[in-house]
Amino acid sequence: MATKRKLDGGEAPCSVTLLAGFLGSGKTTLLKHILESREEDDFRCAVIVNDMAELNIDGDLIESTGLTQSDEVITMQNGCVCCNLSGDLVDRMTNLAKQQDPKFNYMIIEASGVSEPGAIAALFETCDKDHDHSSHQKEDVALSDVAKLDTLVTVVDSARFFQNLGPEAGSTQAPRLLMDQVECSNVILLNKIDLVNDDQLGKVQDHVAALNGNAKIIPCKEASVDVSEVVNTGLFKAEDFDLGNFTKMFEDKPASCCKASVARGESPCCLRARTINSALSKVLLPSKKASRNRHNEKYKITSFVYKSRRPFNPTKFHEDFIHPYFVVNDDDDGDDDDNCDIEEEEKKGVTVGDNEKSNDEAEEFIKQKELEDIKQFLQEEGAKKSAYRVNSFGTLLRMKGFIWQASSHDLIGFVSAAGDVARIDSPGPWNCLDGRAYVGTDTEKAKLRRDWDGDWGDRRQELVFIGQELKHGEIQRVLDSCLLNNDEMAMGVDGWKATFGDVLLSLQD
Repeated sequence: MATKRKLDGGEAPCSVTLLAGFLGSGKTTLLKHILESREEDDFRCAVIVNDMAELNIDGDLIESTGLTQSDEVITMQNGCVCCNLSGDLVDRMTNLAKQQDPKFNYMIIEASGVSEPGAIAALFETCDKDHDHSSHQKEDVALSDVAKLDTLVTVVDSARFFQNLGPEAGSTQAPRLLMDQVECSNVILLNKIDLVNDDQLGKVQDHVAALNGNAKIIPCKEASVDVSEVVNTGLFKAEDFDLGNFTKMFEDKPASCCKASVARGESPCCLRARTINSALSKVLLPSKKASRNRHNEKYKITSFVYKSRRPFNPTKFHEDFIHPYFVVNDDDDGDDDDNCDIEEEEKKGVTVGDNEKSNDEAEEFIKQKELEDIKQFLQEEGAKKSAYRVNSFGTLLRMKGFIWQASSHDLIGFVSAAGDVARIDSPGPWNCLDGRAYVGTDTEKAKLRRDWDGDWGDRRQELVFIGQELKHGEIQRVLDSCLLNNDEMAMGVDGWKATFGDVLLSLQD
């Protein structure tokens, strides 16, 4: 187990296991199991339990068990540690670790069911060596100075896995969140296997393996696993969760038969054989080695990458690709006051059956009715678009990656689809607009220019598709039809802004 760490000593920062997973998957059960199963006397664990509700039931449960008599238990409620409570999480962890004689030498964070592990993991990033530290106070301590992320653990409810991915989830957020939790993990526990048969468990296991082939997948009942599988494993490496590393899996190292091709300045012949080039884009199919795996052979789950170096026509991309095949995720889904206006006289009394309700009861009744209508609409829309998508593309389990739209030329677009639900947002400007790519250190330049190609820098389409019996030719055809044609390309950036608009200019209006 990890040894005790002191700020003035030379020992390593305190190791941390993060427990993530969907609502009701069994995270608290796992935490209790870890605390009950610890065998080494020097394993003294600080526990941070996060709950979205105002009352942290999970934290109270852990404390009431008496398992943490010598441990530090911190409850964080009424928020999420990956967003509005992230600052509090950092403060509490650094304060704990700064204690001159800490009672613990390991930390476990049980995140809420709606937390994104990737966002929490980002809090542990080490400070850039080239960063100017002169602005910091001497007493300031960064989280990475006192704690290091050791293992990302995601607990999956095997019995509800597919339900939480489909339209019956009743929310545009649920499928994306579940995918994020599965993809950003070192260890995945397929919990509640007693509620599924062998064939159902096999399907869940193979779908999870297709989404995260690097994670260790452990089926279990009541979250009962060997503690050494989830504590002090040393498995976490931030670079493992870089999308670029996933796409590089499709690019083989040149084999002996490819040397002549490489010598001529061409791509390796093995890569060329599984590259479908349409002149506008290319599709990279998995290598024979990568495609010979259990989840492909049994369930026909495979993947491919779509790449292009010209922007999408935003109208065509949304009208011909996004909206016909997916339910679009809106953060304000169900909370749009414009759609929920209630005339004042209607608030004064609503008759339900023969009883007149008070104002508060009436508003609550109407709100619940609207939520039920929204859920039913999502289910119906999802079912229709799912059938159309399966017929056109095959069974698409996951799509994610970078997009370049003519209406947001300077901003990275990131599209993510889980099941029936698609979401598009932006993490910020393209790397070619970062000054360090031109005047930074050699290390910074190399990192920022990694994906540059030609005059457009790192602007690109780079989409990963994972699914069953995918029709990559049809997906490529539809996406190619959304790219700018030659006349539109000739207009240049100013022409695109004049024709398609520009997101940044719109924000200034």
